[in-house]
Amino acid sequence: MKNMKKLLALVLAVIMVMAMAVSAQAASITINRDSTWDSAAEEKKATYTYYKILDADLTDAAHPVYTVDSVEKANALPALFETKLASDGKYYVTLKDSATSAADIVAALATMVAANPTLFPGTDVTSDANPVVINGLADNAYYFIAASNGKNLAVQTAGDIEINEKNTYPSINKEQKKAADPTYTEAEIPAEIGTYIDYKVTVSIPADANKDIVVVDKMTDGLQYDSTTGLTYSPDIKAKVADVETTDAGYAAGATWQIKIPAATVIENRGNDIVITYRALVTEAALTDTGRENEVTLTYDEGNYVLKDKIEYTTYFGGIEKVDGADNSIKLEGVKFTLKVGADDFKVSKDSNGFYYPDPDNGTNEVVTDANGLIIIRGLDNAKTYTLTETETNAGYNLLDTPKDLVLVEDDGTAYSTATYDKIVNNKGTELPSTGGIGTTIFYAAGLVMVLGAAVVLISRRKAEAED
Repeated sequence: MKNMKKLLALVLAVIMVMAMAVSAQAASITINRDSTWDSAAEEKKATYTYYKILDADLTDAAHPVYTVDSVEKANALPALFETKLASDGKYYVTLKDSATSAADIVAALATMVAANPTLFPGTDVTSDANPVVINGLADNAYYFIAASNGKNLAVQTAGDIEINEKNTYPSINKEQKKAADPTYTEAEIPAEIGTYIDYKVTVSIPADANKDIVVVDKMTDGLQYDSTTGLTYSPDIKAKVADVETTDAGYAAGATWQIKIPAATVIENRGNDIVITYRALVTEAALTDTGRENEVTLTYDEGNYVLKDKIEYTTYFGGIEKVDGADNSIKLEGVKFTLKVGADDFKVSKDSNGFYYPDPDNGTNEVVTDANGLIIIRGLDNAKTYTLTETETNAGYNLLDTPKDLVLVEDDGTAYSTATYDKIVNNKGTELPSTGGIGTTIFYAAGLVMVLGAAVVLISRRKAEAED
């Protein structure tokens, strides 16, 4: 009887590990997920496999009696237990050492059920719900439950059992910043074609994690992963990560990059964060990239738990419409401007659709109106001021004497086609002579000849009169 009390005390200790609450009547177990479980996860299921180990007689709750019904089961029980055959044909089970820890019992039972699947068959319950309810259990029995996502447990049924799961779940968080900015953010950021975006992915490892974690990153077309810089890790686990095989849960064909953090590395970093940083170039393809996002996926527990996190970037466009000042329906083609950001030339190139876009390596800072009098520049950053200065206009028109700052609008990939652009007018005026023209000199010369001629005639007449 003394050993029976010791076993009951140990059972209660194991149950307390899972914060169990007991009520009478039905034989079921309700498992409340840990607070780290994310209901928004794409996959969030866990499998609980339950095994009936012992029958329990709780007629006297202070003195429980545990039994198995066959010699095979009695012999298969871990060495932590001792058994004795009684006259009723049952084997009575007691614990040899009351100092045995709950963790040791759970570990021993896990080994036992794995080695004896026929004697102790398991039943799977897979669920993505919270809570998870296991029904159809025998009342007054001792169960071992193997959880696919971490900690196993042992519980005593005595009606309804409610426990709070102690398995924690990994999490993932993605942030970004423009290369020149000091601080990362989860918010959308404006980005200029030809510049870099820095990314940071934080993987939080739960305290009881013991499985591989696969991390997969995928960028849309407007972003180009900087493979030269590659991935950096904090702490530095570069030598401890592995390639993701096509057979691994979480593998993604066409991913930008993907890594596997093996179980051994996961265990080494339990309770800590692993931070992965990298960068991407915003390319000309951003002009047609309507997704404009970078998504990261974390896969854990053989695909049973999958989290995604994504962040977005955006670009802006601006433009002008060059028209005649007296008749706005007349569009001025071929008017030239220089483009600057502050005091610096800003270089652009033109794509096949006639749009200008930033091109610091191969572009020019000169832009020219098209047949519709338009200049449209896409892939811009609304944190900057882009200024156009007119340098050459059509014959008969006066040059603008004031630079024009572009008004920027967010570019969703189609907005530029329906936008109304600022009308910039050129007015016709009197065209003054230029260097190399006849100017007024010829008129001055003609006048001088006429004056000299008159003087000669006057002098000639006076001389003739004097001789008379």
